[in-house]
This record gives sequence, C-alpha cells and structure tokens, in this order.
Amino acid sequence: MNEPVTETRIFSTRKGAVVIESETKNKIIQLLMEGDKTSREISDALDKAKSTISVHLSDLEELDLVETKVDKEDKRLKIFSLNTKLLGTSDIPTDEHYLGILENLKNSSGDDYNFLKSLFHLIRYGLSSFGLDVHPALREIGRDAGRKLAENLEVGSIDELLKELKKLWFENQLGDIEIIDSSTLVVHDCFDCCDMPDVGTTFCSLDEGMIEGIVDEALDLSVSVREVECFGKGDKGCKFVITKNQ
Repeated sequence: MNEPVTETRIFSTRKGAVVIESETKNKIIQLLMEGDKTSREISDALDKAKSTISVHLSDLEELDLVETKVDKEDKRLKIFSLNTKLLGTSDIPTDEHYLGILENLKNSSGDDYNFLKSLFHLIRYGLSSFGLDVHPALREIGRDAGRKLAENLEVGSIDELLKELKKLWFENQLGDIEIIDSSTLVVHDCFDCCDMPDVGTTFCSLDEGMIEGIVDEALDLSVSVREVECFGKGDKGCKFVITKNQ
C-alpha cells in the first residue's frame, strides 16, 4: 500500500463535495484507488477488524464515495469500488511566499501576458496559502482540456504527437517544449510556474493532466505524466516524464 494517508481530503460526488477527515476512511479510499477490493482484503491490508471496516464502508456508501457489486464467482461476496474523484486536500495554511507573488502581480501591471501569468500564480498558490491543495482537481480539469484539444490533432505516433504538443504550447504561450525523447519533455518559460518562488514543490498538475488527456484522446493510449522538475522546486525548467499505464 502507499504511504499512510493522514490529511483531510476532499472528494467529488454526484451530490457535491464531501470532506473526509477519518484516517481509516482515507486509507480505505486509497486502497480502492488501486483497484476493487472485498471487505476482507481491505481488513487484511489495514490490519483492522472486519466489523470496524464494515462500519467505515457503510459510511462511505452512504456518502456515495464507494459502490458495491456481487462477485461473479461467489455470490456471497461483495466487491467494493471507488465512486468518486479526489478534488484536493486540506493542510496547514502557509503564506510564506504569498506576498512575493502579490509583488510580482503589482510589478507586471500593464504587461498583459505577465499580468495574467502572475494572477494565475496568485490564485494557484493563494489556495495553498489558505490550506487547500487543489492539484488533484486541476489535474482532472487538465485531462478534460487535453482530450478536447486533441480533437484538433491528426497524428499516428507518439513522436508526431510530441511535435504537435510543442507547437500547441508555443502558439498559446504556455511555454517552449524541449523534446528530450519519446517519454521526456522539458518546458522552458512555463506559464504555469516560471517566476514563481522556490516553494519546494511542483506546480504543474494542470499540464500533467493536459498531456495525459491529449495522449489518451489522440493515440488511444493510457499514460501517466509526472512532473519531476519544476520552477516551484527551484529548477530551471519543468520536466515531465510520460509512462505507459499497464
């Protein structure tokens, strides 16, 4: 299982957003993100009594976060699956870099491109400064945007697609993409985060989602995109690694 989940998490459901603070419930959801599970599998993985897990699963069902189906091979077994998407997490507020970004906004007044970029940075980091990490939601929005943008592309290979991606980013002033190889990109002058202070974390979850969505739609290929270098970590560019999903 992944590292322990301790922070408050915010999920999207058909009835609206739901906040989950329970560590056990968050761990159950984390397990279900990896794939469908029976209550016994969940109980064993978390080393919790089956009765305890049953109570939490019942609560999650009522909140419309999980759903159940009957096992095809054993009708006595219920299979639990996730019925939600992670929107964000809530953490300790911090405003260490917030004033610096406000200063960038002031200094860019009158320069359309840099003003909009600074305003975007302010909103992005401002949410974090209030203790709300919305990277998961931005990633999902990015996927939707990428799939829609890919409808304009006609490509037959990943190499052709990356060239179109480079053109798309440049024409829309999202950054200058350097294609390292078929699975690695570096974005220079990234709209998402260049001129951001070094806050010790990556910022380009929207770009991660957009690249995933474009590859998925244009090539019918499921991939995961992870930013491993970022201006937000003090790097000189944003490096993205594309991995084909199993």
